[in-house]
Amino acid sequence: MISIFWRLACQNILRRPTRTLMLILAVALVSGAIFASFIVGRGMQTSMERSFAQMGADLVVVPADALVNITSALLTVQPTDSTLSADLLQQIGSLHGVEKIAGQTIYRIPMMVHMPEHKANLIAFDPASDFTVLPWLQAKLPRAMKVGDLITGARRDEAVGEELEPCATTATVYGKLARSGVGPLDDSLFATYDTAAFLAQGKIAGASAIPTFDRQRCSAIFVRLAFGTTPEQMRFAISQIAGVKVITGATIVTSTRQTTSALLSAMLVFAALILLGSLIVVGLLFSAIIGERRREIGVLSAIGSKQADIVKMLLAEACFTTGLGGLAGIVFGAIILLIFQRSLVYYLETLHIDFIWPALSEMAYGGAACAVLAMLGGLLGALIPALRVSAEEPYRMMQDGG
Repeated sequence: MISIFWRLACQNILRRPTRTLMLILAVALVSGAIFASFIVGRGMQTSMERSFAQMGADLVVVPADALVNITSALLTVQPTDSTLSADLLQQIGSLHGVEKIAGQTIYRIPMMVHMPEHKANLIAFDPASDFTVLPWLQAKLPRAMKVGDLITGARRDEAVGEELEPCATTATVYGKLARSGVGPLDDSLFATYDTAAFLAQGKIAGASAIPTFDRQRCSAIFVRLAFGTTPEQMRFAISQIAGVKVITGATIVTSTRQTTSALLSAMLVFAALILLGSLIVVGLLFSAIIGERRREIGVLSAIGSKQADIVKMLLAEACFTTGLGGLAGIVFGAIILLIFQRSLVYYLETLHIDFIWPALSEMAYGGAACAVLAMLGGLLGALIPALRVSAEEPYRMMQDGG
């Protein structure tokens, strides 16, 4: 019986080839447009997040007695002996309007065993919360960062993969930052707090190579604001904490980043509305198609076909048709992305503006999701008309069909 209904479903799809082809084409256009919009939107979001991250934080919290150059402070901490309690990270992070928060600590470390006076700035950061250092990472080893790895500024001579001996301890240059024009970022070494603790175990003249190392202290706290929060509002809130000073960046950068994030969210809502509208159209179309076949469905019911079998047959037709449309939509979306890459992305590259494509795995997941959504759209669109018509009396459907 199942085999018979599947054959009937395939025959019904091929009975009106023009209508079936138009339905597949319509689903392909919608799913392809959504697939291409998703990939381009994700690329725009990643590219803009990286660009805005390279502009630094919206606010920097430093000790009250610290001397800070405003331009440099937006990216990384400047040389200072003053520190803050790491507990302020949680206190400031809990304030309304804080989107991201990260701490950094600067140390002066010896670079050569027999020349302890030759020192460099080592800036420790937490890669899990960082949003100002890693966006500048230009070259790196083909593996994950681990304890003992260092990142060098653009103006330093060390090359990626080179071994160093800071703090009388062997370390590896994991990556190199792009040139930013900001002295502390271009001239310093960067490491995770775990690596800084590892280097602090090194001994110079019998003492710790980093005598000031303290995981519970940080030199500066970088703050990124959430949408709708102004730097003035957050500066007033943080200024209530004793012993700190708040440095603000350019207000235009903050407002531009927040506005752009809102526009990207609106694009996602717009894509969801398109998907909802296509679902309604598919439902109306299948309702009309099923209405034309009332006599056929009435005959199947009269000869003893179960309601569930009829519904399965109609849903199989919808699933097969929209599934083909979803697969064709992936191909159509890929063509759109290829045209986009050969036109607008190429033009952006001539202006030295990077467009970061999502990973191939994310593209594959996005295409599969669009195909599945197209199939689910067909199932949901045909479900109500199929249930309604299969529940009617056979003689009435045959009379209406006649």
